[in-house]
Amino acid sequence: MSNNIISTYKFKPFHFTVLRKDCDPAQGSIYRFGYQLVCNNNAYILSFRSFNVQTNDAPGQRVMRQIWKYSLDSGEWKVVNCKNVPQELVTSYKIVTLPGDIIIIFGGIGVPSGGICRNRMYLANLANEYKENGMSFIDLEESGDVPLPLYGLGVVMDGKYIYSIGNSSGSKHEMDVHRFDLSTRKWELLYKSLGEDEDPNPRHQHKVVFSKGRIYIFGSKIRDADNFIYFGFKKIHMFDVANKQWHLFPTKPDHKEPEPGYPINRCFHSCVQCPEKSNLVYLCGGLGDFQTFNDVWRIDIDTMQWGKADQLYNASSITERSDLDPANRSIDITGARDDDTQWKVICWEAMIHYFKEAMVLSLSMSVKENWV
Repeated sequence: MSNNIISTYKFKPFHFTVLRKDCDPAQGSIYRFGYQLVCNNNAYILSFRSFNVQTNDAPGQRVMRQIWKYSLDSGEWKVVNCKNVPQELVTSYKIVTLPGDIIIIFGGIGVPSGGICRNRMYLANLANEYKENGMSFIDLEESGDVPLPLYGLGVVMDGKYIYSIGNSSGSKHEMDVHRFDLSTRKWELLYKSLGEDEDPNPRHQHKVVFSKGRIYIFGSKIRDADNFIYFGFKKIHMFDVANKQWHLFPTKPDHKEPEPGYPINRCFHSCVQCPEKSNLVYLCGGLGDFQTFNDVWRIDIDTMQWGKADQLYNASSITERSDLDPANRSIDITGARDDDTQWKVICWEAMIHYFKEAMVLSLSMSVKENWV
């Protein structure tokens, strides 16, 4: 163990700290784009990254795709041993995980970016990464009402079902609702958007969550002529899976905050659902017309009550409004616990704080013994 003096561990809800600084000099020449993040078993963050490697002979032309895994315990990134990462995908795809180590990638835009839309679904088992040939993605055979090959959709999972909400072809946006049954590998069209009064306005890159048989969508934007329309949070659209209907619910403001007491309209925000209490949804960061947000809000979708967290969050991924500049992109990882964190999680975090080196070394040795 290191002889460095270790500070006293203190549990601080909503206090965001940098867990991992993206400061690897070897990565400085890489322009990352279109990567998606998903948490797996509360132990790892998985990222399917597409990036251009700047070379002297063909700057920006060498596109690479990899699966990366970040350990929440060790605080380190590593490339997952995977032999056939889907190469046609660049951005706007979605990643979901099943209980265990199953990863599913769906949709997205191929090469060139914005030119080819996809509607294929790929599945891999992360448990195979330590085998000689590594893990391998398979292209699932799909049948039924397969969604059109579009992008910008919202995807959420419940049990054996994957729900796809909305999509875009670049010039046309829809808010159809599809459901994929993993047991039969068959798609079903649950709702065809016809512009009814309760239908949500067409949009893309919206955030979705699933709770108690209902799907909720949050924010995003759409281009109207030469301007963007940003969707707000005073009212939330909900799709009831049982009766296959959309409903629009007014939300309640946080009266402790200055008016309006709601998150400001935005897109490209994060939306995270509490694992233990699915009714609690956290909204972080995002972009508006003239600003980059660094606030954190929580809504209880059972009561539709908004509340703003006391601490601020320094959003990563795109750090400035000029989001096309590679210099303004980052994969710094910042994290915080909420005020409903379980005691066992707090105790584990304290152990990592005091004994990280010894625990990571022990885990590494165990993995080698089991797989080598």
